[in-house]
Amino acid sequence: MQKLTLYEDIFDALEKGKVTTIRKGRRDIALGELLFESVETNRQQIVDVVMVYYTRLENVKREDLENDGFKNHQDMWEQMQRFYPDIGLEDEVTVVLFNV
Repeated sequence: MQKLTLYEDIFDALEKGKVTTIRKGRRDIALGELLFESVETNRQQIVDVVMVYYTRLENVKREDLENDGFKNHQDMWEQMQRFYPDIGLEDEVTVVLFNV
């Protein structure tokens, strides 16, 4: 089964309605079951991937970035530097939409 890891605070957001994750680069994520695992406590949650698209960070759909906890494209870029210190607005990202 395909798997992605989430920091603990991001994993907590799954219980609050999070249904999008944005990853730097082109990731080979298939539709169907995906296992999220938290990095510190190894909590697990299986979700159903319903859509995957590739775009530049600056072109992520507003509804998707908001669902991932960001206010706007600038906020998304700043917060994603926590995970990807060298990310730029022109970098390609993979946007994964899922149902919990």
